[in-house]
Amino acid sequence: MAIPHTNEARIETSTACNAGCVFCPWPTDDFTRKKRIMPLSEYKFYVDKLKDEMGDTINEITISGFGEAFVDKTIVDKIRYARSKGYGIHILTNGSLLTEQIIDEIYEIGILDLRISLHTTNPDSYNKILNFRSKKFTFENTLKNLDYAIKHKPKNTEVIITADIVDENKEDVDRLIKDYGDKCSIDIWWPHNWVYGKEYRDVEKSKKLKTCGRPEKGPLQIQIDGDIIMCCFDFNNEMVLGNFKKQTLKEIFSLENDTMFSKVYNHHKQGTCGDSDLICGNCDQLLDKSDTLIYNNRTSHEERSKLTSTAFTNLEN
Repeated sequence: MAIPHTNEARIETSTACNAGCVFCPWPTDDFTRKKRIMPLSEYKFYVDKLKDEMGDTINEITISGFGEAFVDKTIVDKIRYARSKGYGIHILTNGSLLTEQIIDEIYEIGILDLRISLHTTNPDSYNKILNFRSKKFTFENTLKNLDYAIKHKPKNTEVIITADIVDENKEDVDRLIKDYGDKCSIDIWWPHNWVYGKEYRDVEKSKKLKTCGRPEKGPLQIQIDGDIIMCCFDFNNEMVLGNFKKQTLKEIFSLENDTMFSKVYNHHKQGTCGDSDLICGNCDQLLDKSDTLIYNNRTSHEERSKLTSTAFTNLEN
């Protein structure tokens, strides 16, 4: 058994989204999974099962996935339930569906951070990047939500702006830093490839790493139907390790039999991903990522390029 060393579980609560970001596979034909919301009862089941199997080893849960979290009408109840079980909560959102009431509620529940994918403070670029499917989701409203969240955040809660830089917003980086660099945390990156969905990074250049670190270090990624995958970049569940509804984590992360996890683990351990039939072999996370980080005001450049986006733990060996 080799359950990844991690304190974080990411639970995909939604594969439905109100946006169609240009750097994301979701609005393309590449994304073929059903678009749905995880029922509250299923979410509680996974949270309880995590607690039963992992105790306090897993102490943080990330609300994330291939959809917008706040499309889900039960999302605040999900956050409240996980918090009641003692978990620290990370939330990823595009911010468009937040309201002052929702922000007040999640702050009162007590969250670790609110991570908003803003990408730019240029309204023209914003609309080109997010591609909202309704005109009711506006740049002005998102900024209003963000500013309210920053102004009213509790002392122990972090507000983080995240930005991926593509052709549509490559001239907006300095403006974004100027507008929010002294107000909250910011992460600005060149986009990644989603393993097999995009071609932003050149995977043909010499790979620097034998492993991305995930086979041994986590985080745990629980998909909307209970499937556990190796990492969140596998957007179509091409590499399913097992199903948390039907199996224990010990069974899913077993090295005793010829399982998908044992195959992934061994190739990463031996540094043979490139010679395998795994999707890992074409993944840009095996590259030195230091040159893909444009700006952050959270820690040093070198350290930040090695850390996960949510629990902020180091995956690389």
